[in-house]
Amino acid sequence: MREFEIWGCPDRLRSAGNESPEHLWAKFALDRRKREKRDPWFPGEYRFERTVADRVPDCMILGEGVNRWIEFVAGSEQPYREKTREALRLGFVMYWVFHKDHDDQRRAARQALDPELAEPFELGVYDPWGDVLELGTPITYKNYEFPVESMAEFRPKLILGYRAGAARIGRLDDGLDLGMFEIAGCQRRLITNGYGSHFRAIAPNQKVEEAPWGWPTRDGLKRLVEAGRVRRLGPVGSDD
Repeated sequence: MREFEIWGCPDRLRSAGNESPEHLWAKFALDRRKREKRDPWFPGEYRFERTVADRVPDCMILGEGVNRWIEFVAGSEQPYREKTREALRLGFVMYWVFHKDHDDQRRAARQALDPELAEPFELGVYDPWGDVLELGTPITYKNYEFPVESMAEFRPKLILGYRAGAARIGRLDDGLDLGMFEIAGCQRRLITNGYGSHFRAIAPNQKVEEAPWGWPTRDGLKRLVEAGRVRRLGPVGSDD
């Protein structure tokens, strides 16, 4: 890989640790395209290297109707599946964008994501020397299966993490809105208390007050999770 330097890059784009020029260029190029209104760019607020729960996205774009989480990969290993699930859980669509010389990372990402990812799908690519920046296909609930694998999915404190950053969970009536799930084949919005120990499940078009606390029970929900009969259909609720 050829070496190069980036002149005039604002500090707000830089990560806290050591960062290669190749990785920094991708954020610089994304920011420049927004200022020039040149594809790819999106309306909204661009936030670089800002915390969301226990992650720090390379860039998150808070827009009208769609929030985007963008990760650039230039050699470092990434928890592709875990980070994708966290982005979706918190209401973002996810982009993975790879330096053109890092086919090994691209293959690792496909291996981690493909089992739950619907085709057709393209990962993004960038090339500093060719001034190429293509974000690829966003990962959304429409093309990505999200099986629930543990009861941690229902504990608000674990979802938000110890450095919650921009993350939050909206309230619905007298509980916290965990979002929409498919539970044993039925679509339900789950509301929980602050500890994730009591629940109420709201059917489509059902009023919140009509759904009693206590169903599903925590033990019953745990058995369904262990049987692979629960999947997330949407993000946690928002107060926006």
